[in-house]
Amino acid sequence: KTNSLYGQLNFSYDDFVYLDLTGRNDWSSTLAEDNRSYFYPSASLAVLIDRFIDPNKEFLNMLKIRGSWADVGNDTEPYQLYQTFSVPTQGYLGLTVLNGPAVRLNPDLRPESIQSSEFGVEFNLLDNRLYGDFSVYSIKTTDMIFNVPVPPGTGFQYFKENLGTLKNNGIEAVLGGTPVRTENFKWETSVNFSKNENEVVELIEDLESFELNTLGSFSARVVQGEGLGDLYGTTWKTNENGELLVNGDGVPLAGEVEKLGNAQPDWIGGFSNTFTYNNWSLRFLVDGRFGGEIYSATSSYLDAAGVSERSLQYRGDGVVVDAINEETGEQNTETITAQQYWGAFSGITSNYIYDQTNVRLREFALNYRFPSGMIEGIGLNQASIGLIGRNLFFFYKDAEDIDPDSSIGTGLSGQGISLNNAPTLRSLGVNVNIKF
Repeated sequence: KTNSLYGQLNFSYDDFVYLDLTGRNDWSSTLAEDNRSYFYPSASLAVLIDRFIDPNKEFLNMLKIRGSWADVGNDTEPYQLYQTFSVPTQGYLGLTVLNGPAVRLNPDLRPESIQSSEFGVEFNLLDNRLYGDFSVYSIKTTDMIFNVPVPPGTGFQYFKENLGTLKNNGIEAVLGGTPVRTENFKWETSVNFSKNENEVVELIEDLESFELNTLGSFSARVVQGEGLGDLYGTTWKTNENGELLVNGDGVPLAGEVEKLGNAQPDWIGGFSNTFTYNNWSLRFLVDGRFGGEIYSATSSYLDAAGVSERSLQYRGDGVVVDAINEETGEQNTETITAQQYWGAFSGITSNYIYDQTNVRLREFALNYRFPSGMIEGIGLNQASIGLIGRNLFFFYKDAEDIDPDSSIGTGLSGQGISLNNAPTLRSLGVNVNIKF
């Protein structure tokens, strides 16, 4: 149960200064008794300064500077404070069975807190033919309520804890306009860009890292002082000269576990265009994700089972791996079968760490609006028909076998991992719009 008290104040001065203030207090039953009440405020200020620069709007239609600050609180689900057993079940010989929980709950849970600040500039120029919106932001998250993995010797798989501090800093930008505008033709375009950098500032006491997810030798980790979503795994074992090693039978060897990348992109962006000619309109959106890595467990499993196209290699005469024999220190001369090769190769994590960089045609739409003279006689005010497609094709991608944007989940534990995901859908459709 949550009880809340909320207030909002809005101020304006002479139609160019605007100040908004909010405050909210929640009382939540899902938190520890001493922590159930928490307050979170916000403030935002916007100033329209175009009136002082170009009062007659000969060049500058609008120029706004804005800033905001907010503190957002959050509780958790019910029944997260006090330990319970599972619902009794009937076991062997009719005996009652109670199972212990996997998570040690926390009777001292505090509310999560997200403090954010933003500064931005918006403008419209040249009779609104050119517009832009630029902002920088900083977000600090503290006391995240999280199930932290712990050693099995504790008797649990996880401890529910308020988890440290996470910082995000970034920029966002949109620039667009109407380069061409005539009586019959109009071209509207826009580009957008965003970049975010995060850092795990601190975890809980005596904890410097923990695993979000593991698959064989691969793990996605949270490491203090690093970015969220670090990917760890084995590489092909090498000697001091950096040469690949195989064992005495000529089979590839996995080396030590090390950091192989991070799931977060360096930046993302998009490019949108709409062309209108008389009653026809054509719109398309190209977007891309640049940087960041993903582990394709999908590709590893297919290779290990011998059902990928790649695993057709070496099925005839086998292969002599171009590497150094670890036992003799000499060039490898041993021949191994395709099954031996792909069985070992698929167990080395770094072979399946792909760059997530990709650029695709995200959306395409062609539309025709029927002239009013054609439809008034049948009682219609407006009618149009269009062809629309989404996720049509890639212009470029580094990942060989997968859609690099298709991870196993949107939560922290699912980012940067492809695990037998259903293939991404390409859709084509017809859109009919009728107004009476």
